[in-house]
Amino acid sequence: MNLLGIFARRPDPGRTKTRLAKSIGDDAAAAVYAAFVEDLISRCENLAEQFIVAATPSDRLTTTWFRSRVADSTTVDFQPNGDLGDRIEWFFQRAFEKGCKKVVLIGSDSPDLPSAIISSAFRELDDFDVVLSPAADGGYVLIGLSRYSPGMFADVRWSAVTTLADTLHAAKKRALSVRLLQLWYDIDVVENLGTFMAMQSENDSGAADCPATHEAIDRQWSSIEAALR
Repeated sequence: MNLLGIFARRPDPGRTKTRLAKSIGDDAAAAVYAAFVEDLISRCENLAEQFIVAATPSDRLTTTWFRSRVADSTTVDFQPNGDLGDRIEWFFQRAFEKGCKKVVLIGSDSPDLPSAIISSAFRELDDFDVVLSPAADGGYVLIGLSRYSPGMFADVRWSAVTTLADTLHAAKKRALSVRLLQLWYDIDVVENLGTFMAMQSENDSGAADCPATHEAIDRQWSSIEAALR
């Protein structure tokens, strides 16, 4: 069975996209991020046999927010405590314990991540143990495994320019074969919204259509434009 998962946060103002919020405000950043999640869920639910949203924080409000946006067949789980490496480890360990053969995990900061990249990840996992779609900031927007190796993420420095390099090193230490996929980008700061809008305006950019995010940015455009000046 193929499994696709997404790590996502309930979009609370003041706790969501804090770097972006420094430029456009807490409420605007939370509204834009909520649209990221909605676009990703609507597109990703049909890209694998099973789709899981691993959400945070772990409370009833989070369950309510996500369950109102996903299909009945989609599982909503809570991410455990720990750093990002601990949580990624939990996700993959649990998936392979359930008998999944190919498991792909994405974040929620790349709403226009092409479906073609996700589909290619599952195809490449027929021949490779690890697939990664690098991010422009030195991390990655997607990781997939066809073979689970405990402790693989323990020594990775997260949210760093070395995150991808550390993960590649960890895979090689464990003799895991690796395939790098197409480069993409996260939306972390206001300048990335300019990139997003440009990509959405070009039919051949490869970016996935993101109607909810496009609409949310349009509503906040006066704040965004001012921050970009």
